[in-house]
Amino acid sequence: MENEITSRQKELLKFIVKQVREHNLPPSISEMAEFLKVSSKNAVAKLLKSLEDAKYIKISGKARGIEVLNALGESLEKGLIAVPLMGRVQAGSPHMAEQQIEEWINLPSSLVKGRRDVFLLKVRGDSMINAGIYEGDLVIVRPTREAKHNDIVVALLHDEATVKRFIQIKNRAYLKAENPEYKDIYPKEEWMVQGKVVGVIRNLE
Repeated sequence: MENEITSRQKELLKFIVKQVREHNLPPSISEMAEFLKVSSKNAVAKLLKSLEDAKYIKISGKARGIEVLNALGESLEKGLIAVPLMGRVQAGSPHMAEQQIEEWINLPSSLVKGRRDVFLLKVRGDSMINAGIYEGDLVIVRPTREAKHNDIVVALLHDEATVKRFIQIKNRAYLKAENPEYKDIYPKEEWMVQGKVVGVIRNLE
């Protein structure tokens, strides 16, 4: 179970993880103070201690001695990439997309081909079962606004997101369900592709 942290603590944690992902190096106390727009290094230290108590990070006491942990307390070691879980996405009818990071999940770098821009979405619904995507699965999404015929995409319609297969026939594009019980979606108004599904993670418990 994930330990509750404040929005301020979560803000700092996101910054630390971002720095580790992009630079393979945790930020310094000064960098964190600048990011948080505080002059007191003690304020930063208190936030770090709270994150350590909640088991999100481990502090060694050395310069930049911050080790990012996931909810299971496992180290973000070499060969792993922390990928954000961005709320849920509906694979049935479109569902409001929550543009917030629920948690960071460590994935093998090989699984995401070393890409650091991918994100995860949890699927609800069964409209994509014939494509091997089931309720509760995590789909790995590469952000892109472009899609090719037959790509499985995350599409945004009126601020609602859905996972479907992108079909392009001549100049007409629509979203196809992979379950005969669901109708295809022919958007009448403006819509956009948010990303391409490049992988699926399933918990077999």
